[in-house]
Amino acid sequence: MQTITYHKATQADVETLVDMRIAFSIKLMGAQSQKKIDELKIQLKKYFTSAINQTCFAYLAKCQNQLVGVGELIIRTQPGNFKNPTGVVGYLMNMYTIPTFRRKGICAQILNELINDAKQKGITLFELHATKAGEQVYVQNGFQKHSEPTYRKYIS
Repeated sequence: MQTITYHKATQADVETLVDMRIAFSIKLMGAQSQKKIDELKIQLKKYFTSAINQTCFAYLAKCQNQLVGVGELIIRTQPGNFKNPTGVVGYLMNMYTIPTFRRKGICAQILNELINDAKQKGITLFELHATKAGEQVYVQNGFQKHSEPTYRKYIS
């Protein structure tokens, strides 16, 4: 049996987080030009350098020295409501396990690490967007599909 280790990301992991975000984005959106990849890498490095362990928390899963999974939680603050008076939301994203290590509980472990850290900060509401392949792990961990649709508009 292979041992999986988990650790909370630090500044030393910024490049890894950037690389995983790029890989995840390409997996979701398809191949991109090298120019777009390079531009995104610059922005992601700026983001993670300033946000890691401030408004963004991440966990990495490794088997020996191979990165096999990652997950992030972004702290969002918005006006409160009756269900979440503080308005603080933990947005889970970039939950990714490499295909050969799926169905081994890695995503669930990362998810629980992120939620436990967030609960210590008083966060009680968590949101995410799931791929079809990832839905099961979230449902098994108590997430419910929300009925409000999401609309987006990109301005270029």
